[in-house]
Amino acid sequence: MRRALVIGVLIAVTVGVVLTRQRAARDAQYRTLLGEGEQALAQKKSHAAVEAFSGALALRPDSMVAYYRRGEAYHQERQNEWAMRDWREAIRLAPQAPQPLVAMGDVHAERNEMALAAEWYDRAARLQPSDSRLLYNLALARYRSGSPAEAQAPLERAIDQDPAVAESHFLLGLVYRDVRELERATSALERAIRLAPGLTPAREELADLYRERGQHMDEMLQLQALADGDPRPARQVAIGLAEARRGQFDGALGTLAAATSGSPADPQVQLALGRVLILRGERQRDLASLTRAVTVLERALGGSARRSEGLALLGRALYLSGDAAGAERALREAVSTSPVALDAFAYLADAAALLRHPLIARDALVQLDALQGDTADHTTRLMRAHRIAVLSLDGGDGPTALRYLSQVLTARPPDAGTLGLVARARWQSGDPEGAKAALRKAIELDRDNVQLQQLLRTIR
Repeated sequence: MRRALVIGVLIAVTVGVVLTRQRAARDAQYRTLLGEGEQALAQKKSHAAVEAFSGALALRPDSMVAYYRRGEAYHQERQNEWAMRDWREAIRLAPQAPQPLVAMGDVHAERNEMALAAEWYDRAARLQPSDSRLLYNLALARYRSGSPAEAQAPLERAIDQDPAVAESHFLLGLVYRDVRELERATSALERAIRLAPGLTPAREELADLYRERGQHMDEMLQLQALADGDPRPARQVAIGLAEARRGQFDGALGTLAAATSGSPADPQVQLALGRVLILRGERQRDLASLTRAVTVLERALGGSARRSEGLALLGRALYLSGDAAGAERALREAVSTSPVALDAFAYLADAAALLRHPLIARDALVQLDALQGDTADHTTRLMRAHRIAVLSLDGGDGPTALRYLSQVLTARPPDAGTLGLVARARWQSGDPEGAKAALRKAIELDRDNVQLQQLLRTIR
């Protein structure tokens, strides 16, 4: 009995030793395969890496590292569905590991699926809240998915962690610009340029911001910095247009003449020249400038100029020259040509209204308002709504006039003039009692208004 027990113990010990040796050999082989996979991955030998990591997983099916690395190998081979399958398994095995979460975000970002990328980056950032690069990627994904306000917090945290990254300040400037915090946007872009003077997109955005805020000298300094060492005509065009906006027409024309000498057939230069001549003609009542603008723009349209923009400018020049009919023809073509120049809609409204085509003018403004949306400031949209209402009334469309007048009355206290328009709109809409009620309110605000009194008698 004792002998049998001893034999049993010896057998158990032997089996244990064998199993231990087998486990050690399997572990050694697993580590060898991981090493071979890492080496193949570094050498961009993705197929060999997949084979090595698959071998490692055969030995250790619960290895998060092997799944994560094999996913990277599949990604190298552009087999993203297989890569994402492996990364999801890695996430299941190790929920606290941020690497596969980041990898999932990267793939969605490559596909331009920015909302999905942001979700994965957000999960990873919760595990690594001090990783400035990850926070930047999260902010960028949120920004590019159309949520600039949601990009602000992670971006500010990224800058707190690493304040010397110019790209972070640049993106923060874009975020502040889009949420209309223009002073903070300007400061962020200025900081980006101090950190990286050669960051051209930041200079371009800062120049645009300076222009929007009326800081014309600062805008010019940025445009000059962009033009230094950049011989492209586009830089000189930007400077010329900035000079024109400041009323420096001779300087603007000189700048564009220099650009023309280097690129006489450049359509961008020709369109800019036409635009400057129109500005000078309009502000200085200079018919010669407008006539020259028509010639320049017709030549540009005969080449490769952007057709809608060229037609819009030509229509404006014709309108200011007194040829409203020719202007309307050019502008109607401009608004039907893609990609459309937004200025064409406002120019068409002016020309059509002068020709007493109120519904054409009204429809142009309605389209402009729809295309600009909230990018236009509140005051501009309110004035446009009022004009659309007046044009609708002139065209006999009372219901549309009422709709736009309601926007005006919602935004500001009623005045006699607006209530008089409401009365006309209700009368055109077949509501004489509503028209009289609006007129009485209007007369209470302006009892000496003869037109309101006359309208009240007409409605009776």
